[in-house]
Amino acid sequence: MRILLSALALLTATSSVAAIKCHQCGGAEKIPGFAKTALSKLNISVDSLFGDCKKTSGSDMCSNGTFCIKRAKVYQIGYSGVNLKWTSYTKGCAALREDNNQIPTNTCYDIGQVNTNTSGYTAKRVDCYCNKDFCNSSPIHGIITILLMILVKITI
Repeated sequence: MRILLSALALLTATSSVAAIKCHQCGGAEKIPGFAKTALSKLNISVDSLFGDCKKTSGSDMCSNGTFCIKRAKVYQIGYSGVNLKWTSYTKGCAALREDNNQIPTNTCYDIGQVNTNTSGYTAKRVDCYCNKDFCNSSPIHGIITILLMILVKITI
């Protein structure tokens, strides 16, 4: 019995110390050529892309947090009668929410930082946190959560 209790204590201690592994990269939806032209005419740069979001080792992963994060920025701009919308994202590790220094839960937070530039574009940010290895890899989780958040706002 004593050996069993010791083994359980050891498993508990090592599981709580083990760091979570997360993707560390940045990317964006494919932006059509005419949209890139419109953006460059308005002096708007698209967030830089870095890393390989499919790799699970090296500089494309991190293990210095207790949660994985996927931060999405949703941009929208009207140009020559056409509305353009695209999303860029960054992925990495986190221990606290950046917006309020609180401990995150397994959910997405609508940060509500809507920036309106004099050029007429808006940018909205959504941060999604999860606590399983490489859980920030799936774009589906973020899309579903964003759609649910919009649905909740419509029904309220």
